[in-house]
Amino acid sequence: MRIAVLGATGPSGIQVVKEALQRGHEVRAIVRNPDKLVEKHDKLQVVKANIFDPDTMVPHLKGQDAVLSCLGCSPSWFSIWNITFYTDTVKPVVTALRRADVKRFIFMSSWYTKTDSQDPFFMTWLLKPLVLGQSLKNMGEMEDYLATECPDIEYTSVRAPQLSNSETTGKPVQFKEGQDVASSGRFICCRRDVARFMLDAAESGNFKRKCMAIASG
Repeated sequence: MRIAVLGATGPSGIQVVKEALQRGHEVRAIVRNPDKLVEKHDKLQVVKANIFDPDTMVPHLKGQDAVLSCLGCSPSWFSIWNITFYTDTVKPVVTALRRADVKRFIFMSSWYTKTDSQDPFFMTWLLKPLVLGQSLKNMGEMEDYLATECPDIEYTSVRAPQLSNSETTGKPVQFKEGQDVASSGRFICCRRDVARFMLDAAESGNFKRKCMAIASG
């Protein structure tokens, strides 16, 4: 497959790049600063584009079978009340996808992007109000935009819990459509397992227009 990766210089994006190359795919890493991506491979092409400008992305998306996005922003005490990064980026990305005639779009999101009465106490009363609330809310708005405004885009939202840099065990990634995979007893997912699930979804064509919660096996 020909795979384009957005956010390839981030800690999750580089794992997607490595996993895709390991599986033999042709990878095009679309980044703001090519010098930051030190990975080298015969099947890796690193190109420069502005994720807020569809015109710069379109030439690099043409001919790709799928676009995998690990774009994200880290919440801080200075920005937790006004996070719009996810909707601000997905709209130009969708515009570029349409112009490039690419339908398959797989992106990272998070557990608990929606408010639910079944959410755990710590999420409802601690993490959402104090740190993660606006970030999760904006991820949910991104998912809503794709669901309601983009019927032509075959998206998969990969909802991950807390991320770690630990090595994958190689066990199957646990997944469930919905808010979480709390029944797994695992509230953490290594970044390589996120990459594995994203590539599995791209290769299989499963989970189109679905929001899938995952956890490390």
